[in-house]
Amino acid sequence: MLRGAVSGGVLAVALGAGLLRAGSTSAAVVDTSLLQVLRQLKSSSPTLSDAVKLKAPAIAVDGASFFIEFSTDLPDVDTLVVLVEENPQPLIAAFHITPEIEPAIVTRIKLFRTGNIRVVVRSAGQFFMTESMVKVTVGGCGAGLN
Repeated sequence: MLRGAVSGGVLAVALGAGLLRAGSTSAAVVDTSLLQVLRQLKSSSPTLSDAVKLKAPAIAVDGASFFIEFSTDLPDVDTLVVLVEENPQPLIAAFHITPEIEPAIVTRIKLFRTGNIRVVVRSAGQFFMTESMVKVTVGGCGAGLN
């Protein structure tokens, strides 16, 4: 019962702050615009930028689940994408945000084997990126680097 009250309170605060708008957009509209951004990204060459920050471990004891944190100070950000080319499914996550949301995210990801994590940000219609190498180990001792 307490969980429902807290969830309802958080939802009310988000609605009151204007972060959520009842009936403003449908899921289909958001999904379509995100798909369009991903198609644009596929045909672009993102610029490497120090304005995109990525915090990831240098060594992941277990690639099955670990935290990464990313953010940017770039203006007019509407999309953030996490990619890992070495994974069977390279697209890890895509976030389509409104101007009211600060472009800073903490999430868990999976890494199939040692590889680069890339974060791509769309700011004012242009793509910027950063990347970080993460080594996946077996047992956390550095032995068995994939």
